[in-house]
Amino acid sequence: MFARFLQQHTAPVCSIDSTDRRICKANLSLLCLLYRSLVLLATLFARRAGETSMDQQTTSEVQTLLEQGNAFLLGGQVTEAATAFSRAVELDRSAARAHLGVAEANLALGAFDIVSIACRHVLELSPESADGALARAILFVLDRRYDAAVFELERVETLDPGRAYAHALRGYCLRQIGRNGDASLAEAKAARLSGSQDLKKLFPPVEPATPTVEGVPAGATTGAQDPATAGRIPYEYQRPWSQRSPAERQIARARAAVYGVPVVTYTLIGLNVLVYLVVAVLANNLFSPLPGEYSYNTHTGDLVSIGNPVYSFGVQQGYLILHNPLQVYRLFTAMFLHESILHVGLNMLSLYFVGILTERIFGGRRYLAIYLVGGVLAGVVQAIATPTIPSLGASGAIFAIFGAFGAFLFMRRRALGPVANSLIGQWLFWLILNLVFGFSAPNIGVADHIGGLVSGFILGAIFISASPRSRRGGSVV
Repeated sequence: MFARFLQQHTAPVCSIDSTDRRICKANLSLLCLLYRSLVLLATLFARRAGETSMDQQTTSEVQTLLEQGNAFLLGGQVTEAATAFSRAVELDRSAARAHLGVAEANLALGAFDIVSIACRHVLELSPESADGALARAILFVLDRRYDAAVFELERVETLDPGRAYAHALRGYCLRQIGRNGDASLAEAKAARLSGSQDLKKLFPPVEPATPTVEGVPAGATTGAQDPATAGRIPYEYQRPWSQRSPAERQIARARAAVYGVPVVTYTLIGLNVLVYLVVAVLANNLFSPLPGEYSYNTHTGDLVSIGNPVYSFGVQQGYLILHNPLQVYRLFTAMFLHESILHVGLNMLSLYFVGILTERIFGGRRYLAIYLVGGVLAGVVQAIATPTIPSLGASGAIFAIFGAFGAFLFMRRRALGPVANSLIGQWLFWLILNLVFGFSAPNIGVADHIGGLVSGFILGAIFISASPRSRRGGSVV
């Protein structure tokens, strides 16, 4: 009975023809293939998620080891630092900072072969970064080329000012070439950043400089290796402190006191504020000393007077300069005049923020040249664009400084490393914001701003390209 029941109920299934059977097999194969594909994709996604999680965990562990190694190194625990940095290298052989840590720790341990190998790994991984510059400096120290090491350490200071080890190594190299005053400043900065008062033990013992011909220490370069200073004996190889006159000591103390201080920026701010106070006293109005009445020549349109003698003497106007070329000095004097306390306050605040860093990049003299030349060229553009309207203010010169800083970011973006894109983005954001504000607000010298920006960018690019340091691969002017 059961057998008969099976025959009756299974007969329809068994009665399918060969064509239907092939179709069923094909569908079954397709389903199997689809199932296997889904399993494979799920496996791949799971593996990728696992790898991402492992990569993040490894990166976090490497970062922790780097922080521990740096703390050990600055704290004088050199062996522990070497162990931490070596462990970081094992976890991530592409971490340039880990290789650099190995070099730093082994320099203190005296394992110079390991130092050389580690530094070369850093140069392979990140040659244009602060890590690469510091690795080159360490290699120069091994070769006793301390002047070249100081040059690279100045690059590090520009790219990463808060690196205590770089300041300490710079102080060590400066002592090797007899620049004890500058060395003390660098060591003090390293101690302040690290919280440690003695980082000298991280480097080989200082070798006393033996005077040779014309007082130049043995082994020190006199500029023959650098065409820009060929045949010149640098000022640092002068007589010892005890043999210097009181005047020389006073000059050295003054130089040490202003080391790293943006003297030009502070001086420009002081001059602008001083001129504003003078016109405010003459007008008996601290908040808005610029008079509202203007006198013009009815035939030529030239500005005759403004009421306040300082403004009458210093404000620029295109027609006035065109009809009397002797009035061209106004392109300079107008840079130091402002119409209100808000005007001078905003301009000086902008100069403070953008000027300090730009002065550090270009140096005081070139920075001043950019400010003055850029400001004058901005005034020329404004005089041409609006010849009938008087103008004044430091905005054109400040935009020139801003433009020069932009030139540095664009031309040195490789040396700045990953932070370059962020800095350029911020620079462009503030540029667009200022231009939009200039076009939307009344009584704003937009032509002056654009003229200053373009002239400053060009001047900055010229100074960067013409710099001896740029030709030697440096990242600063």
